[in-house]
Amino acid sequence: MTATIVLLIIIAISAGLMPAFIAAQKGRSFIRWWIYGALVFPIAMPHALLLGGVHLGGGYRSCGFCRTKVKISSPNCPRCGHEFINF
Repeated sequence: MTATIVLLIIIAISAGLMPAFIAAQKGRSFIRWWIYGALVFPIAMPHALLLGGVHLGGGYRSCGFCRTKVKISSPNCPRCGHEFINF
């Protein structure tokens, strides 16, 4: 019985990583999305996939790794070198 509960907790925590990683790539909080994904994965995963990126206005967006303000036309972040992928 306890082994089953531990296994379910490990699966939930692991499944929460997928929507968290996708949301973090789009400029959202990794920790918040990890918790959201672990608790309600069937809702969080499509929600993360349908999210738009965080745009700061004025032609800028936030880097998903270092949170630096970067021009939308830039192919990568000048601070950390993260390459942006446009879907």
